[in-house]
Amino acid sequence: MIISATDRQSTLLTAISDAAGAVRALAAPSPPAPARIRAAVDRFEAQSDRIAGVFQLAGLSLFAALYAATYSSFDVHHTIEPAPVALAVYGAFTFWRLRDAAERPNRQSRLYVSAAVDIIALYVLIAAFPFQYEAPAALFLKAPTLFYVFILIGLRTLWFDPRLTLFTGVIAAAGWGALTLFTAFDGAPVTGDYRIYMTSLSLLPGAELEKIAAIAATTLVLAAAVHRARTLLYRTATEETAAADLTKFVGKDAAARIRASDTGLRAGDGELRRAAIMMIDLRGFTAATKGAPPAEVIGLLQDYQSRIVPIIESGGGSIDKFLGDGVLVSFGAARDTGAECAEAVRTALAVAAAADLWKEARRRAAQPILDVGIAITAGEVVFGAVGHGDRLEFTVIGDAVNLAAKLEKYTKIERCRIIATAEVIARAQAQGHPAPPGRSIAHAVVEGSPGALDLVAIG
Repeated sequence: MIISATDRQSTLLTAISDAAGAVRALAAPSPPAPARIRAAVDRFEAQSDRIAGVFQLAGLSLFAALYAATYSSFDVHHTIEPAPVALAVYGAFTFWRLRDAAERPNRQSRLYVSAAVDIIALYVLIAAFPFQYEAPAALFLKAPTLFYVFILIGLRTLWFDPRLTLFTGVIAAAGWGALTLFTAFDGAPVTGDYRIYMTSLSLLPGAELEKIAAIAATTLVLAAAVHRARTLLYRTATEETAAADLTKFVGKDAAARIRASDTGLRAGDGELRRAAIMMIDLRGFTAATKGAPPAEVIGLLQDYQSRIVPIIESGGGSIDKFLGDGVLVSFGAARDTGAECAEAVRTALAVAAAADLWKEARRRAAQPILDVGIAITAGEVVFGAVGHGDRLEFTVIGDAVNLAAKLEKYTKIERCRIIATAEVIARAQAQGHPAPPGRSIAHAVVEGSPGALDLVAIG
């Protein structure tokens, strides 16, 4: 197939246009993100800021050591050597940069100034070699110190900002172009022979263009990688924030199972578990909030839940759901500990003790007295996802759950704060928790429950 000159030109223009579009995409600012996501990214980049400063200091120390070990002046009459002076000035700037990063992290102006200073300082150091050794300007074109340019460009990738990487690369490429032009104007002989270029202080334009092209290509590759990494960083920050929020709705244990799922959860996914179920109800809530404004009702619930939720979580319980002024808690469903009944009894007693303190505080404040009613059952439950499509709920299902709801109401009949099945108390003892003081209720008839139950009333 013969490709015409017009087609080749069109293909070239298309390639140039695509490349320009890619560069514009790299240089574009990050899309707007919620403040909490932005804050998470800022914390990560602040850490990168400090790490980069440490790397700069380490690199400066290494270069200074190498200079002291390998470079020397050809002329003993030099009282001041430019290279050590440049290193000292750059060292002072590096220390200032570290201090400023600690006091004002992620300050954009400092990042760009630091990038420019890094490149300029390196080129000043390279340009100082001919003066120090009283040689033609073409000497610095042979300096291996140029390789540090790539380190300085790569250092900018720690901020996950492709614009900063591109800026550093542009400064580096333009700077080397300026040094090349200076060499030409200084009268360096121009050659087209690579051998002469390598064995003399002559200028080979193609070789310097290769260096500039290498700087530009490295910059574009790193900027593209940073752009992809930044997208991943924002996605990771979003997911981590969402995962943290998830624990507020489904509990830490359930959230951990959701995150660890290999295939993603679907409605109907569940496991059969041996668990203890606790139902907690706030007594007197309806009467205390009758006619109260919504803010006061919510405030009362928050006060109540802020007291019992930490106790439940520290006791090994997993909050299944809030039911108005009620709380459904499972032990051993989301996380099998082998001590689900002992944990449930221990937690119930702790919640009751916290309720006593709350009652006393409200009594002193002349506020309506509230109390709790707690029921504990045990048995096999299904722990899994229910719902449809994209709307799922992680919950426990089983006879033990239904019975706990019925027993909680039964506490009012028995005039006790905690009621548990005899099975729960027996299993709690077997799991290491001593039997709490209480009275046995044999063959109790609970509304809605088939058959008589052996119960223990506590408090």
